Amino acid sequence: MKIFQVITVSEFGGAQSVVANLIQGLSDSDEVFILYGGNGEAWKHLDKKVHLIKLCEHRKEVSYKDLFLVFKLFKLRLKYKPDVVHLHSSKMGAIGRIVFNPKTIVYTVHGFDSIRKAFRKFLIVEKVLKNRAARIVGVSKYDVDCLREEGISKNVELVYNGVVDHTSDDQQSLENEDLKEKIKEIKRHYNHIVMCISRISPQKKFDLFVDIAKAKPNYAFVWIGNKDVLTDVPSNVFCLGETHSAYIYLKYADVFILPSNYEGLPISLLEALSFGIPIVASNVGGIGEVLDGNNGFAVENNIESFVSKIDYVLQDSVNSQIKTYARESYLRNFTINKMVEGYTSIFKAIYNKGNR
Repeated sequence: MKIFQVITVSEFGGAQSVVANLIQGLSDSDEVFILYGGNGEAWKHLDKKVHLIKLCEHRKEVSYKDLFLVFKLFKLRLKYKPDVVHLHSSKMGAIGRIVFNPKTIVYTVHGFDSIRKAFRKFLIVEKVLKNRAARIVGVSKYDVDCLREEGISKNVELVYNGVVDHTSDDQQSLENEDLKEKIKEIKRHYNHIVMCISRISPQKKFDLFVDIAKAKPNYAFVWIGNKDVLTDVPSNVFCLGETHSAYIYLKYADVFILPSNYEGLPISLLEALSFGIPIVASNVGGIGEVLDGNNGFAVENNIESFVSKIDYVLQDSVNSQIKTYARESYLRNFTINKMVEGYTSIFKAIYNKGNR
């Protein structure tokens, strides 16, 4: 199959991780193209041979420049004639469904609340284009249900995100020495590290992260993924910046937390499960489907709820059991193989139907 993976931007993030992980799992006989905006940070460490085609600079907002993007995508459609076009993000999901043959399109919604709640004015676009895709994929049951509530249901399918099991990797060779030393220095001064791996944006409740840290000054709160240097934070908050393969540093965490206003199915949360790290996260999007009280907790967005569960999962009497459940729940539901199987089944159905 000739497969296009089309995504708006290529900075490190959840949707970009899904693309990279999915490509690694596809058959070697598939010819894969990544069509992307930005500088391609997320593709620099791909092991698999793919065709990289930069579409534009990093640009999430809608502007007149998108007319040029439409023409460029249409030229690529005519030149390569893809069998399957896999669209990611709401912007590329809209433009791609206009440009490409709908019979070839798989559109993955990476968190429908980003449209339904945060950018509701774009909901009309989703409704108008709902039939211009062979499949619309929700990454959680929550997303699938929300799509159906908005009248988008005919061609909707569920495929949970999955992540690669990195626990047996040679992690030491992948670590950034400066970052490793910073974390080791933090561990020398604090008994417990509470970690979050995420970009900082209005969606991600960094303000809540800081407030939780203020309530637990005896714990170190480490955030990995911030672009800018942040200085006006409590002394027990450490913002260590962006890094490739951020999951490597989960081994230093005692608890993983993820405060957020809305989510699909966060990759960083699944990576924490794979490392057997207890999790406390906002009960938004698909998070409540993942955390069941045995492997971690989905809680309300307030300081008290987070602090209570952080303290609970760090108790010696429950900590080892939660770690075991976390690892087991990853192996049962969220491996890369399960995700690849889900998408491969969809791709093959589209390909076979187009070649009858």
